[in-house]
Amino acid sequence: METELKLLLDPAHTKALIKHPLLARHAQAAPHTKDQTGTYFDTPDLLLRRNDAGLRVRRTGKEFIQTLKAGGGVSGGLHQRNEWESPVIGELPDLAVLREMVPAEAQWASKVFTAEAAAQIRPIFATHIKRMLWDLTLADGSEVEFVLDQGTVEHGQRNVAVCEIELELKSGDPLSLFDFALQLMQDIPLRIGIQSKAQRGYTLYHLSEGGAARATSATKAKPLHLTRKMGLEQAFGAIVGNCVEQIQANDIADGDPQDVERLHQMRVGIRRLRSAFTLFRDVIPLPDDLAGEFEWISERIGAARDWDVLAGTTLAALPLDQVGAINLNAVRDAARKQAAAMHKSAVDAVASTRYTALVLQFSRWMLGAQWRTAMNGEQLEQLSQSLSRFARDMLRHDEKRMKKRGRKMEEDPRSRHRTRIAAKKMRYDTEFFQALYGEKSSRPYIKALSRLQDQLGLLNDVSVADGLLEELQKKHPPLAASISYARGFLAAQATDGEEKTRRLWKKWKAQELPL
Repeated sequence: METELKLLLDPAHTKALIKHPLLARHAQAAPHTKDQTGTYFDTPDLLLRRNDAGLRVRRTGKEFIQTLKAGGGVSGGLHQRNEWESPVIGELPDLAVLREMVPAEAQWASKVFTAEAAAQIRPIFATHIKRMLWDLTLADGSEVEFVLDQGTVEHGQRNVAVCEIELELKSGDPLSLFDFALQLMQDIPLRIGIQSKAQRGYTLYHLSEGGAARATSATKAKPLHLTRKMGLEQAFGAIVGNCVEQIQANDIADGDPQDVERLHQMRVGIRRLRSAFTLFRDVIPLPDDLAGEFEWISERIGAARDWDVLAGTTLAALPLDQVGAINLNAVRDAARKQAAAMHKSAVDAVASTRYTALVLQFSRWMLGAQWRTAMNGEQLEQLSQSLSRFARDMLRHDEKRMKKRGRKMEEDPRSRHRTRIAAKKMRYDTEFFQALYGEKSSRPYIKALSRLQDQLGLLNDVSVADGLLEELQKKHPPLAASISYARGFLAAQATDGEEKTRRLWKKWKAQELPL
């Protein structure tokens, strides 16, 4: 299993990195430089890619090494992949040799190592990299290979630049990778690297082979697998890991920065994660400093999402322009410009060293199970308590709170907002534990809850839109009449939606909690 931390670097900071005293202090010897050319292989229908595997032949001087990577994943920039390597005679891979190295029980292997696949294997894209490599011995004795890669990933006439560092653990404690990176970040701006060179290459391949760029690369949360036999700590890790995976898959600074849906899914992932922290706070509390930083990034992304909704959805529901002083197209244009500015601000926040530090510190906390440090024997025993009982108690608590708030939701916008928050949290928690009760038994409840939450969300969008339009009016006084018209129209819509909210509330209350 290969364990490495990947971070992205602005080329302007490479000289400062190379001369950094932290490298000199821990290096076993002077760095050595290699010029490497890598060719990545797959079948025309991308069989390896579909099985989450990657095959490369890398040339360094006169030496050719084939590498197969499969399985594993990425968390907080830490890439953990199964890896098999062997020398080959030339530029083509030898699948028969790799087949002998891969464990027979690997399910994907039977699909990849076939005579048909071997006959169809061909080059897909290439990398041209200048690599500087330091062998480090860290303060705790961990041995790390520190790599600076600069170059390009290429397919046909298309290419993308690469400037990244990799800290690969050769022996010792994986936590030392995070500690070293955090030290280095005090002087060198770095950010999390989620995409591998292979992922960048496949993107180029799709574009070059005539495949149009997708309208969005946004990714929804993957199904969460829990079992009744799991201990509480294990379930916490699975739930948090699932949320983090969604956040990273939609990293707005490591993908299309204009992708509105990608930002939305990153926001959903962060909301789910914060809901998970609340769910487990009496057993595994999140440190205050980390909680504060998650609140910061949530607010930055949330503000951008609010403007995206206003500009892209809410104002689209307004009627066509009226005669006279009403110019709704001008209002829409002003909102779109503000949304673009807020979106850029959110991307800048995710690309910042502050966010990178948050991800590294949180990943270290998770990997080292550091919540255990301050726990006594009784608290540690709680970590292995029955997941089924915990889930039942928490969902009942969620439902009780939601019904209490719902009784007052028609009194004023604030009460309705509190009910929406309770509904959102209950939806996330119910979906977390859905695997314990089965999809068939939980589907009606989650469906009714989701419809209610969505309706409350629409009403909240109108409420948020009113505040944003008021802000927009201050920046664009000539649009005052048009904005006032828009606010009045949306206020009437909110009133029309109240009856639907009442119907959905009754339908949800009629459902039994899946326990």
